[in-house]
Amino acid sequence: MSLSKVPKVYATALLELAIDANSVEATEEELTQIVDTFSSDESIRHYFLSPVVNPIDKEKAAYKALSGRASEIVANFVSLVVRKNRYLFLPDIVEAFCAGVDQLKNRSSLRIISKDPLSPEQKEKIIGSLTANFKREFRVHESLDSRLLGGFRLFVDDYLIDASIRYKLDGMEEALLQKKIPVGAMYEN
Repeated sequence: MSLSKVPKVYATALLELAIDANSVEATEEELTQIVDTFSSDESIRHYFLSPVVNPIDKEKAAYKALSGRASEIVANFVSLVVRKNRYLFLPDIVEAFCAGVDQLKNRSSLRIISKDPLSPEQKEKIIGSLTANFKREFRVHESLDSRLLGGFRLFVDDYLIDASIRYKLDGMEEALLQKKIPVGAMYEN
């Protein structure tokens, strides 16, 4: 199996289990929180990626950490991923799982990148406009980019909507460079 197919295969299997258990949204939420927690702590990451630690011990530790705190589907799934030595793929698996849930629920991922945090009113206006145009719900992720001068960039599926000042300045620069100066024009002081 190609390494690039690993997240898709695991995510598809988990999605089928979650659909059968009628717990798609709960599974998505739990899995996202777990991966965020696992990714934010370097000691957890080093433990599960260490070739020195016995794989059976890793599996037991993962199951013990999650049992009682997560649903049985999620606890068993994460334990399986650890047992199969696929811990490194866990963030990609979650991303593929969320994409499958989005497709199932006719929902898209919306990534908003701005220089400063947007107000709730601005977010609602953006989401309302996109909902009317794309006719679907959105799962919103917001991030900041200090390199932007102002405005924002929206990433919806394969679309980029660039409403940043940098984009507008680049457009003005390109327009000015395309203008031709008439031959013979003379400027005097």
